[in-house]
Amino acid sequence: MNSEDPNQLVELSYVSKATQDMGLSSLIRLFDVAHKWNQGHGLTGVLFYESGHFAQILEGKRKDVLFIWGKIQKDYRHKVLHQIEFDEIDQRLCPNWALRFYGGDQIAKDVPQLAGVLDGLPNHDDELLRIMRSVAKSNQDQKESER
Repeated sequence: MNSEDPNQLVELSYVSKATQDMGLSSLIRLFDVAHKWNQGHGLTGVLFYESGHFAQILEGKRKDVLFIWGKIQKDYRHKVLHQIEFDEIDQRLCPNWALRFYGGDQIAKDVPQLAGVLDGLPNHDDELLRIMRSVAKSNQDQKESER
């Protein structure tokens, strides 16, 4: 496919620092709006939030991922926004999740190694992305085995 094809499937990953600590109600609202938008536009992915830092993997058509990435870049809730990767993909890592969310307690319980690299520092990009993909893949594998 042409690398500029707006319908090419892509994956975007990023990490950012929140402008302020996000309380539970703010996180629920954010998740609710993002989940509905993703469902309506064929985006899938996983979002992590811990100690004032976000990390996310987004998947979908190039045009939709780039559109939402533009909105994220302008979102007042983010500062120190850092793109980790943007790649064309053949298949989705999270095909069944319009948006899967992991917050502090769940990260501490299910993915404690993530807390050590979810700090927005570029020298942790590779490890952060490896862990995020591992979590997404293991949960998708578990979902498949439940069918």
